[in-house]
Amino acid sequence: MRLSRDRARSRALVAVSSLAIVGALFAFPSAQADPAPTVESIEAALHKIEAMNEQVNQIGVRTKQTRNEIADLSDDISEALVGYNQQKEQLSTAIVQQQMDAPLGPTVNLFGSGDPEQFLAGLGAVQALNSTRADALEQFGETSKALKNRRSQLEDRQDELADAKKQSAKTRKEIRKQYEAIKAQIEQLSPADQAKLDSGSTELDFEPVASGRAQTAINFALAQLGEPYAWGGTGPNRWDCSGLVMKAWAAAGISLPRVVGPQYAATRHISASQLQPGDLVFYGGMSHVGMYIGKGRVVHAPRPGRSVEITGLGGYSKFGRVG
Repeated sequence: MRLSRDRARSRALVAVSSLAIVGALFAFPSAQADPAPTVESIEAALHKIEAMNEQVNQIGVRTKQTRNEIADLSDDISEALVGYNQQKEQLSTAIVQQQMDAPLGPTVNLFGSGDPEQFLAGLGAVQALNSTRADALEQFGETSKALKNRRSQLEDRQDELADAKKQSAKTRKEIRKQYEAIKAQIEQLSPADQAKLDSGSTELDFEPVASGRAQTAINFALAQLGEPYAWGGTGPNRWDCSGLVMKAWAAAGISLPRVVGPQYAATRHISASQLQPGDLVFYGGMSHVGMYIGKGRVVHAPRPGRSVEITGLGGYSKFGRVG
């Protein structure tokens, strides 16, 4: 009887232990769950997405260059084909083939002549003819080689264009995927944190004053306040950060590159203490750019779901002056 009670007690202990192990196993994943989103983590994720958008912009720049090269090569090929066909017509297919297969050409027919003077006169004429044909054949060969090279270059550029389109589509798809995830995280923030994340304003409480072209650039950027952000946006009514800066300075008669990193490279680098209205301000990772308008304020195109706005200098660590 005592043995039965001991066995029952043992079974109970095993059951309790098993339940404890199972509970621990099920509890473990929750201990490893992703941390709750914060304003800082969301801002970091948004910066990462904007950097990806700038990669797409750079691909767009290369795509435009490649398209221009394709157009130029196509023109070159069309022009080369005219010369090629003219030379081919002048030589004729029979003569070209004859010169390739039998360099002596019509000289062979003179060997049967019984008149020595006729033979010598004919041989001199054939030599002159062959010399002319040789020059023409050499020119034809150079034209043919040049045409072949142009066609090969055209195929290379067309392949580059196709690859660029694929890479751009792939990156855009990843951007959309990551942004949807971030939108879900933003919804988890408290109202106070959401307000902190969206702290920019479309209202300006002072009149920025700059000199020369900088004033024109500022006026253009401020005229876009309230217009929506769009990936790849270069206006006239939708903007991304580098697109806004590029078009603002274009309005002032100065051409800037399309992408944030090259825009920074195109400026004269300055310190924060040297900032003047019209200067450009950049995130250290070259994921974002804005335009300084004075009094510690920046006009910029922030992110999807927001519009062109005024914000502070927080997050900007690189500074450049245009011109």
